[in-house]
Amino acid sequence: MDPLPALDQLMGAYFHQDWEDEAADEWAVLDLFVAGEPDKAELLPGEIDHVLAQLQSEAELKHLVIEELGGSFLADWDGGTYRGWLTQIADRVRQNTGPG
Repeated sequence: MDPLPALDQLMGAYFHQDWEDEAADEWAVLDLFVAGEPDKAELLPGEIDHVLAQLQSEAELKHLVIEELGGSFLADWDGGTYRGWLTQIADRVRQNTGPG
């Protein structure tokens, strides 16, 4: 059983290597996920909270997103952080789906 089914689905199926061909930016990708996977979207903020509590370093978070979950969005390409990006994802999903 996948301990992070929503985050796994978001990274592997929505932030795949061609995500830029399917949406204008990362937030449009997130909108597609929320619209297409409402049950998983409700789980996502809690999964992200769990990950952020468990993994303290940027290297660990990047490894999870890129290597373990197969995501292709590089949150640090413009000086950002994976912690900040994941936090923004959780906040945006909470705003769109209610408590997570």
